[in-house]
Amino acid sequence: MYTVYMPLHITNPIVEQKVRDLASLTGESMTDAIGAAVEERLVRMMPSSSPAAQPTVEELLGLVHSFHLQSINEDLTDDEILGYGPDGFCE
Repeated sequence: MYTVYMPLHITNPIVEQKVRDLASLTGESMTDAIGAAVEERLVRMMPSSSPAAQPTVEELLGLVHSFHLQSINEDLTDDEILGYGPDGFCE
């Protein structure tokens, strides 16, 4: 079986300049710069083979306890919290 390689022809001048800039920054040929960029993007796009680690109950509780929670509206009466005014009607 024969392997046939097709040349890559970039018709967008902005993309071509970006490839030249990348190759210049990395010291690679344009072909190698494109190949590395495509490989990096493929790795990012492929779903990972291992599922994301789920936090344990202890980790979640540690996170909750790490917050410095303060009471809200602790100076209000129960009626004020519910929205009742001094006349007994909701404001």
